[in-house]
Order: sequence, then C-alpha cells, then structure tokens
Amino acid sequence: MTGLYATLFTQHDLRVVLLAALVCALSAFACISLMTHARRTPGIMRYVWVSIAAVAVGFGIWGTHFIAVLAFDVGFPASYDIGMTLLSLAIAIGVCGAGLAIATLGNRNSDLALGGAIVGIGISTMHYTGMSAMQIGGEVQWSSSLVAMSILMGMVLSATALRVGSRRHSFKARMVGAGLLTLAICAMHFTAMEAANFDNCYAIAVAGDIRPASMALVIGFASILILLAAMGGVYLDLRDRKRAAAEESRMRGLADAAVEGLVVCDDRTIVATNSSFKRLTGAGEAEFTGRQIADFLDPTGCISLFEKANTLVETELTAQDGTRIPVEVVLRQVDFGGRPHQAIAVRDLRARKKAEHHIRFLAHHDAMTGLPNRTSFTQKLGEEIALADAAGRRLAVLCLDLDRFKEVNDLFGHGAGDALLQKVAAVMEAEKINGEFAARLGGDEFAVIVPLPGAPDLAGERAEALLNAFAETNANGADGAMISASIGIAIYPDHAEQPDQLMNFADTALYCAKEDGRGTFRVFEAQMGAQLRDRRQLEHDLRLALVNEELTLVYQPQVDLDTDTVTGFETLVRWTHPERGPIPPSRFIPIAEETGLILQLGEWVMRRACIEAASWNRPLLIAVNVSAVQLHASNFVEFVQDILLETGLDAERLEIEITETAMIRNMSRAIANLRQIKALGVKVAMDDFGTGYSSLSNLRAFPFDRIKVDQSFIRAVHTNDQSAAIVRAVLGLGKGLNLPILAEGVEKPEELEFLRNEICDSAQGYWFGKPQPIAAYEDIVRGNSATLIPFDAKIRRVSA
Repeated sequence: MTGLYATLFTQHDLRVVLLAALVCALSAFACISLMTHARRTPGIMRYVWVSIAAVAVGFGIWGTHFIAVLAFDVGFPASYDIGMTLLSLAIAIGVCGAGLAIATLGNRNSDLALGGAIVGIGISTMHYTGMSAMQIGGEVQWSSSLVAMSILMGMVLSATALRVGSRRHSFKARMVGAGLLTLAICAMHFTAMEAANFDNCYAIAVAGDIRPASMALVIGFASILILLAAMGGVYLDLRDRKRAAAEESRMRGLADAAVEGLVVCDDRTIVATNSSFKRLTGAGEAEFTGRQIADFLDPTGCISLFEKANTLVETELTAQDGTRIPVEVVLRQVDFGGRPHQAIAVRDLRARKKAEHHIRFLAHHDAMTGLPNRTSFTQKLGEEIALADAAGRRLAVLCLDLDRFKEVNDLFGHGAGDALLQKVAAVMEAEKINGEFAARLGGDEFAVIVPLPGAPDLAGERAEALLNAFAETNANGADGAMISASIGIAIYPDHAEQPDQLMNFADTALYCAKEDGRGTFRVFEAQMGAQLRDRRQLEHDLRLALVNEELTLVYQPQVDLDTDTVTGFETLVRWTHPERGPIPPSRFIPIAEETGLILQLGEWVMRRACIEAASWNRPLLIAVNVSAVQLHASNFVEFVQDILLETGLDAERLEIEITETAMIRNMSRAIANLRQIKALGVKVAMDDFGTGYSSLSNLRAFPFDRIKVDQSFIRAVHTNDQSAAIVRAVLGLGKGLNLPILAEGVEKPEELEFLRNEICDSAQGYWFGKPQPIAAYEDIVRGNSATLIPFDAKIRRVSA
C-alpha cells in the first residue's frame, strides 16, 4: 500500500492524473449509459449502439490509460512505439466491445457479470500492451502478484459495475455503476504501475516515437470529445424516442378511443392492435403481434378484404372462445414505422344486425303483442286464398273485436288495456290449430285465418272455442280486466273470393254480433251487408243534417210538485230526415258518439238552446245534456263561457246534465271542468241516477245542484216494491245531502201520487207534457201562465 501511495503521489504528475481521472469517469459513465441504452433498443439499432459503445468506451479507457502513463515519471525521458500504442487502442475497443456485446445482448444476470469481466480483461490487456509500447533501455521488472491482483481487481470491479449499473433503469444506478467501473480502471492502472520496476531501465531516443510532453492534452481532449459525442448521441436518441413514444402513446390513445377495432398488418401478419379489437375478440390483454389476420377473419372475407382495398366487406370474426361475430371490415394502406403496412378497421355488426332483425320483425309484427300485423295478415290471406283455390277447399276469416275495451282503459288505465291486449294475443296463439294464422290488425281488432278442410261449420266451432278460451282465462284471472269479444266470420269462396271483400263481410258480421249483444259470433249473411250499408248511409246523412239544418230542438217542461208551476225545460234534439222522416235519438245519438259527431252536435244544441232561453220573458231554467266527449274536451269551459256571453243568458238559468258514465272516463279532468263550470254560476245535474256506474263517491266528489232519477224506476214505482224502495232511498239521500230530486218519465197519476207522498221536489214526463217545439209552451215562457194548460193537479189527483 505504501508503494502504491508513493507511485501515485511521487511518480505521477497530479495535474495530468486529474485529467486522466476526468476521462476515466466520463468513460465509465458512458460505458454504463451506452450499455443500458443499447439494452433498451430493439432490432438492428441495438448492434449499432453496441458498436458505438465499443468505440467510445474503448477509446476513453485507452485515453485514460495513455494519459495516466504520460503522467508517470520513470526517472528519465520515455517515448512510445506508434504500432504498439495503436494495437493497445484496438485491443481496448475490441475486447471491451466484446464484453459490452455479451452484457447487452444477453438476457441473464450472469451475462452482465461475464460481459463486465471481459471488459476488465480488455482494460488489463490494453494496459499491459500499452506499457510494452514504451521505448526505454533495459528491462522492466514485474511483480507477478501485483500483476495478477491488478487483472483480478479489474475483472471483479468491472463485472460488478455492469451488473449494478443495469439493475434498474435509474440515474442513481448508473452513477453507482460508473463509480465502480472508474474504480476498476483506476485500481487496475495504479496497481499495474506499482507492479512495474524501472530500476534497471534507461532512456533511449528513437526518431518518430511519441513524446509525452505535448500528447496528454491532445489525447485527453480527443477522448472527452469522443465520449461527449457518444453521450450526445444517446441524448438525442432518447429525446427522439420520447417524442416517438409520446406520439405513439397519443396515436395508441386515439386508436384505443375508437369504437371500431383497429389492426395493423405487415402483409397479413399482425403488427399492432387497439383495445377495441381485443375486447371484440374477448382476448383481454393477450398479445396479437406475430399472429395472422386469417386466424380471426373468415377465409372468404379475408381474401375479399385484401383484394378490395378501401371497400367495405361484411364477414365474420372468430373470437377467442370460438364465437362467430358478424363484422364489417375495410383495409387501407398506411405508413407505419416508416414502412407501408395495411390498417384494417373492424366494426362489430351485432347491434346493427339485431336492430335490422327487430326492424324486419316490426315491419311484419305488432310490437305490443308480438302477433303478425295487418300487412302480414293481408299477405298471408292472399297466399291462403291461392292455396285454397288450388286445393279446392274453403277457408274462413274470423274478425275479432274486444267489447268495451275503451271502458277498460278508462277504469283501469292504459297499462291494464295493454296487458289485456297481450293476454288476448296469448290466448289466440295458444288456441291455434291446423295451420291457423292469428294477427292483430290494430287497436283492439284481431283476425284469424282458419283453413277449412271440411264443412264450413268448423269456422263457427273455432269461434266458439276461442270465446270459451277467453271465458276460461277470465275465470282463472286475478285482475279486474276481463276479456269479452265479438267475432264476425266470412268464408271463402261462399261469401267472397277477393281478400278485401272477404274482410269487409267478416267485419259486417262482427258489427252484427256486437249489435246482437256482444260476446258472441255471427257468420256473414247477405242481409247483413244491407244493414251495414244503411248504417253507413245514416252516418253520412247525419253529417249533412248538421249542415242543412235538418235538426230541431224540442222542450219538455219540468214542474215543481209543491206549486205545480213550470220551473224550466229540458232541451232535446230531433232529426227529421228528408226521405226517411223522423229518426229517433236512440238511433242517431249512438252513431254520433261513435263517429265523433257528438261534439259538433252538442255544441249546436247548447248554442240554440241558450239563444232560445235568452228570448223568454220568464227566467226559466234551461237544461242541456252534455256528452262525455264534451265534458272532457280541453276547451269545454271556455265554450260554455263564450256561449253565455254570446247569447246574453244568465249563467244561473243554464243547467248541464251529465251521467256518471261520462265522469268515470277521466274523473280528475271531469271534476276540474265541472268545478270551473259551476264557478261561472252554471248549475250541474246528475242525469239517469241509479243506472250505469252509480256511486255515492261521485256525489261526495262533486257538489251537484240536482239529481235526476232515471225513468226506469219511476215507471214501476207503484207496482214494483224494489223500484219504490230505490226511489225512496234516493229521495232520502237527497234530503240528507240537501240535494233537490227530479223524477223523470212520469206518465201516470199513480206515479205522480207516489212522488207527492214521498215529498219529491220536481218531475217531468208525458203526464205534464211531451217534448214539443217551444211554441207549444209559448204562454209559459212569455209569462202569461205559470202552470201547464189544461194541467190542473187537483183535478187529476181526484180523478186518480
């Protein structure tokens, strides 16, 4: 150790030693950095960086040695042989390069240690070769133990340096590795210099030999320049890599953000994929690089894809689990990594195929029930008629319509109505036999095609079976919505040969089934067509009647039973057809309600009635019936208000009569409209109380001004105890609620006497006067008389 100290401080020029130390440190750091960089570089560039590292590090180590040797003072001038000096440089580059190649290209930790040991050997070999280049006289005496120690120290420390420097990709690790390699070079050099004994040597001078005086700075500068150039190259390469990595990350982010799967291929070998393609194949994070695109795409589709660039191709993709997925692919040529590649976009068509299937289904089926729709039924009927005609057999069309379906919606809501339609469809599907075809035509209309291999009576049997199935479903059902249906039947070719005509006849039979009481079926008969045509003609004539003023109003008096005076009139509408004569309201009012004319008709009646009442001298009450359609109309309140302003009639003189059936359609809206009507001062009466959906809750929900007892109870009041009890109960209810009661349909003195004895407030009926034009009651409305002439209650009571 004393000798090593003396060698370092007494035989070396410390200024030159510091220069050598700087070159050594740079060489060591460059060695570790270049090796680490080369290990992270793929492809051919790894070999390029190994070569750069070999040259730069070899020259740096050689420069460190040469500068340190130049700093050594052997006691006399020394020169160096150019050939041997260059050989030592070549050894430094070659052997150190071999060690770096093993450390860089190897994948095991032992490869790093082996490469480091070879670098240590290169350092020692270069050093002793360089020492042999000294041109001096005599013979250098070497200490074999120190020589061995120098070589061993160089190998061990170099192996450790490369192992530590490559352990983690961090600057700290590189610094530690560089420090160990610096120590290896320095320890080896100074130990080797200590091993040399120059006591028996002397100076000699040879022309052309290297002189140490001016070379130290030149070699140091050259070494530093080469090392810095190599490190600069590393910096620039890393910067470009970071930029490329950032760009690649950005592009991969964009690619991964794409909904479609993206695949980059070199010819047909997969180079890169995005996350959407991995999810599509169900491969998770599996690596696809190196696999063939044909492993995933259908062979035919794959061939078309590469033959037809920039063209959409529909094919199938095989997922990892073997599932065949319909996809749409397109191929485009792109530049990838500086070379032409093929980019393939893969779009999942499962959702679109499902939507297309659903659209095709909806085009031919009803969305709510799943049954075929009218379009499919019409097509199927044409096909079945052609088959029946070819086979010489019959077929039947059953047109089915639900009874009182609107009331189900009103009572239970549209959700219950939809559930009822689905229940009907399920029963029809379950009851199909022998190639029957059931469909929903729309609304609550259904139809069934029934092939008839035998007698036409089978059609009636099938209709009866369907009605029985509905009844059985009702018996087993837990909800309140019951299936009730009417069925009309038409038979090919007995009734018609054309599909449209056959459907018309079945619809005609259906109408007759409803007219006959509902919940049954009817087979088409010739006279049914005439009845339906007559009804259609009557509907047409009613529309014209509103325009041609064929409608008139008649008035029936309402009498106070205490004073026998007329208190008002109920307005009734009559229709005198120019050809048919008088048409009863029981016939044309239902037609108006079914066709929607009731709204126009009701408005006409109210306007005419208010105009008439406004012209009377006596302020008598005028009562007008209001339909459910009018009551629920959004502008009903405004219409009544406008009529009152237009005619000048006092609101207290107008009374609108509604039935409970009109209220239940939409109770909340009806109550809201009635409250606004009453706020105007108009009176509201409940008509036909005791029939339909009579409910005491309706009397509680809205404060009516009067209750009218239906005439069906009054006509039997003196002969039927049940009717009498009902009327007494209603009269008692009226007294309890402080509601006036009016009895309708009084026609006999016995009925009048009963009502007087039970203290009924008022009445109307043929006993007091028939519905007549207002001219018949001119004395009453003009104020000439307060009672009906020749009506005299006392005489009639005595005569009774």
